[in-house]
Amino acid sequence: MKCKLLLLALSTVLFGCTPAPSDTNQTYTERLGKVFNTDGLSIGSLSVLPHSAINKPKASYSISVIDLAKLGHCRVSTHIANHNNQLGKLAKPSEQFKYNLNFIRYAQACIDDDRTSQDVQQALNLARQEKLAQLYPMLAYVFSHEKELNQFYTLTFSEVQRETSQGEIHALEALNTLSSLIDSLSEPNKADGEMLTDALEKLNNNNYVQSLITSTRSQIAWNQTTTTWLNSLDLEHKVCPAGKNKKRAQVLNNVFQKFYIQDIQAYQSQLVKRLHDVEPHFETFSHKFGQQDYPNIITPLLVELKQSAKEHVFWWQNFYKVCKVSPL
Repeated sequence: MKCKLLLLALSTVLFGCTPAPSDTNQTYTERLGKVFNTDGLSIGSLSVLPHSAINKPKASYSISVIDLAKLGHCRVSTHIANHNNQLGKLAKPSEQFKYNLNFIRYAQACIDDDRTSQDVQQALNLARQEKLAQLYPMLAYVFSHEKELNQFYTLTFSEVQRETSQGEIHALEALNTLSSLIDSLSEPNKADGEMLTDALEKLNNNNYVQSLITSTRSQIAWNQTTTTWLNSLDLEHKVCPAGKNKKRAQVLNNVFQKFYIQDIQAYQSQLVKRLHDVEPHFETFSHKFGQQDYPNIITPLLVELKQSAKEHVFWWQNFYKVCKVSPL
């Protein structure tokens, strides 16, 4: 029993001491800098991602009190009355979207009811058509105003965990639910607004996507900063001059192998995989809401991360070619 407790304690200590990706990058540049008696590098503060608050679509058509009085036989009557009370007026954007979605279904049922007078049918049809046309703009409004969704564009101090977390699982489930909801809007009478509530619940106090985006941007900055510094080195004269020993070049190679190849490269592969997991969802959001109103921020990050890593490795490939040092 004592042995098991000791192993558990040791595992906890080791896990807790695992360096964060930013710490590994910092150590990597410090070790590189020591070869030339310089300090380690640092990256600047990340800027806030540009995004806009999408305005709520305006309603041109409404059901009058007189028409509402003629709708006692229809479910849409109670639906409208509940929306018009004080609680309805204070409803969150997601609840307003669900109201519109349900209105479309309930209004159609009332329009098809033989007991509904022709003038009320016409009023309901006009209001229904308007809400149909505003489904995607209304959902875009939800995306830019519900805190669980607009947090994607904000920065966080926490770095994405290397291990799969419950937050990651729930976030991917939520994004999949949101994409499915968007797809279902092609047949609004069959769409389920509760899917939106389910997704928001899984994203509540869940900063996985936010951390993934921030961590990716940080890694890109580290790659670019480190590569720029390496490019300032004169390989032929300062790093591995002809006819002299290659001790400096060997130390650089050891640092690269220990920190970049063994750790940072694997971490970047994780980031790429995770970005690929969320990319299709952001492509869907941007396609349906419009690139200008809701830009896809994932695809450009993927391209930039891969490019920055490629440029960094390219310097080392040239290093091995010029200095004739074995990478193994």
